[in-house]
Order: sequence, then structure tokens, then C-alpha cells
Amino acid sequence: MSVNSTDKKKRKARKPTLFFRLICSLIGILIGTVLVFVFQGEYPYEALLGGITGAAIIAVFAWIIKSRKKDNTPEADERVKHNIFRFSAYASHISLAVLFLGIFIFSLIGVESVSITYLWIFFVAYIWVTGIGTVIARRR
Repeated sequence: MSVNSTDKKKRKARKPTLFFRLICSLIGILIGTVLVFVFQGEYPYEALLGGITGAAIIAVFAWIIKSRKKDNTPEADERVKHNIFRFSAYASHISLAVLFLGIFIFSLIGVESVSITYLWIFFVAYIWVTGIGTVIARRR
């Protein structure tokens, strides 16, 4: 077996992974909406349409990225992967520390309940910060 044939097999095995994930996500959305229909008696068309729209947008971005890449070099080497892993680990630990510190301060003040809106804001901010930070860590 030559080196070229193993490279072709690796590339062939790697090609459908994103599209396979998209198809599996759509199947999961379909199963979820059917379960909602079975238990609640009302089919959530907006969830299905949102999932299809999201999958279409991701498929377009994947196609654009794939068509722009002309060489066979990998997107990231070990150093970049290590930097992304370290950033993600630090970001998750810092966000947990901030969350526990916030809970501790609210408990000291005597607040018995916290609005869910503030928790959603915290988690959405965490997702945005880690997403943007990962893109920055990937470029360095």
C-alpha cells in the first residue's frame, strides 16, 4: 500500500464528517419535534424550520471554506490545538469561578432568588467570549 493511497483514503473518510453531523442534527431535530408532538399534541414547526435554516447556513459556510482551501495542509497544528484547549480550559474555570463568586455575593447580601434572565445573559456572554477567544487563539 503506497502513501498516496492511504492519503486518499484519509481524505475520503474526512470529507463527509461535517455533512454527516448536519444530517444527524436534522434527524435529532426531527425526533425532538415528533416527541414534542406526541407529548404536547402540538407540532413545533418553528423548531423544525429553525433547524433546517441553521443547517443550511452551516452547510453554505462549510462549502465556502472547503472551496477556498486549495492545498492539503491541515487547518491547525498541535500548537494551535494546544492553545485552543488551554484557552477553553481557562475560560470555563474562570466562568465557573465568576458564577460561584456571584452566588456567594448574592447569598451574603440576602437575595433569595435571582432572575433567570441574568443567568441566560451570563451563559450567552460565556459562549460569545469563548467563541471569539477561540477564533483569536486559532489565528495566533
